[in-house]
Amino acid sequence: MEGKVDLDPYGSPSVFLDYTVQSIADGGLLMCTTDMAVLCGGNGEVYYSKDKLHFVLCIELDMVPTPLRGKYCHKMALRILLACIESHANRYKRYIVPVLSVQMDFYVRVFVRIYT
Repeated sequence: MEGKVDLDPYGSPSVFLDYTVQSIADGGLLMCTTDMAVLCGGNGEVYYSKDKLHFVLCIELDMVPTPLRGKYCHKMALRILLACIESHANRYKRYIVPVLSVQMDFYVRVFVRIYT
């Protein structure tokens, strides 16, 4: 079990989240980064075809979040990422507590504690 894991893949982190939430010790810190271009993009077709994070979230939560260009698109990107991490943690009877969320340049980064 790891105390800290920094997940910064090329592409969507959703394919790595199952293993990651299982490998973190109780109270451990997960640092996760993803590109914001697709999550805040103006072209919905690219969003649906390229972003696996969105696809996984839609299946698990029975909802269809849509990328919107606007003042709040960065906040929405953070919420989509946090919801995806939470849904993966819930599969293993774990939950997350967000510590810090950051939006910089072209990416979003969240720091969450994972508990059993």
